[in-house]
Amino acid sequence: MHERIQQIIDNTANWLGLDAYYLKRHSFSKEQNIEGRICYVVTMEWFPNGKAETDDGLNPPGTAVVDVEVESEQIKSILFVGDISYAKREELSNLYQDSEKTIEWLEVLTGLELGKQFQLVHETADTMRFRAAIDNIPIYPEGTIEVSFNQDGQLTTFYIDGVFPKQEEVEWEPFSLTPASYKPIAKQQCRLLEIPMEDLQTWKTVFGIATVFIMNRNQQVLAYETVEDYYPRTTLHKLLTWKGEGEQSISLTPIDITMEITETEALTAEAISELEPISESIVSKASQEIKLLLQQELPDESGKWKITSIKREPYFLFATLHLVDSSNRIIQPRLKVILDADTIKVVLNYIDNRFLLTIFEDFSAAEPPIYFTRYSF
Repeated sequence: MHERIQQIIDNTANWLGLDAYYLKRHSFSKEQNIEGRICYVVTMEWFPNGKAETDDGLNPPGTAVVDVEVESEQIKSILFVGDISYAKREELSNLYQDSEKTIEWLEVLTGLELGKQFQLVHETADTMRFRAAIDNIPIYPEGTIEVSFNQDGQLTTFYIDGVFPKQEEVEWEPFSLTPASYKPIAKQQCRLLEIPMEDLQTWKTVFGIATVFIMNRNQQVLAYETVEDYYPRTTLHKLLTWKGEGEQSISLTPIDITMEITETEALTAEAISELEPISESIVSKASQEIKLLLQQELPDESGKWKITSIKREPYFLFATLHLVDSSNRIIQPRLKVILDADTIKVVLNYIDNRFLLTIFEDFSAAEPPIYFTRYSF
């Protein structure tokens, strides 16, 4: 074991007071945060002394599972299995039902400051939940922090996830969104939809509003997935057509998306801070490969599918396809095609969701909508 990893393990044991525990195992993985940055994490599973795995191969009650980022050595999460803890750390035992002490402990642990970078949004006798905020103004995509205690007042859960920007990273500007500016935009997002009613075995017509973000500066509309998904993405409407079955054979490959890595990789790999955007060249190559795949797998469906988006993730490209002739139903036929991000020319596999839609085959059609002017914008 590398001395740096040993130091992280020792510090974790001391910090949590794990004298009544032994380290059963540890592993390494890579994770992406909401900014798209890949970091490397060591996961430790501490078993209570004298305890072993259950007959089902599960961790015994009281097991402490701790995630620590290798580079910063910051604790990302703590979980005591079964809400049972044998940890002996006086500082942690004094946090229960003391909001002020808990917040001070969080500030030291995370390096964040209440009010300036995060705020309390929910509190009960045994749980406190926080979210990212700048000067108590919530931000999105949001960062979250949660702390919980068991009935004996022992810390049993902690996790931090997301981004907590500093004030100097925020561009301030006067708030200028008024009803006159955002109501027309909201009206444009109104959609006539059909949703399945399982209990009635029918489709029902409803009106819904798509979730979007409106920029304060110029009222630009940002799609929800654009803000929520930090990976590079391009939107397009590329119709795919072909003649007959393709002569080129594509061998589909089972996809392994595990993020587990070795200790050496965790210590030597450089954090990936930004993924390359999707160029026109990538779109062209990916489209050609996707067309060859459909020509092989769905030879009779030429002209029925269009590529609507391509997203880049570490190691993979994910293309989404929808039918050209779509309906108002909220659940639509869709294909997901997975390509190797480096070669692009190799189609790895694809997912067709139409087998899931068979459960709605016997549902009756939706009744036509009735419009009332007084209910409109």
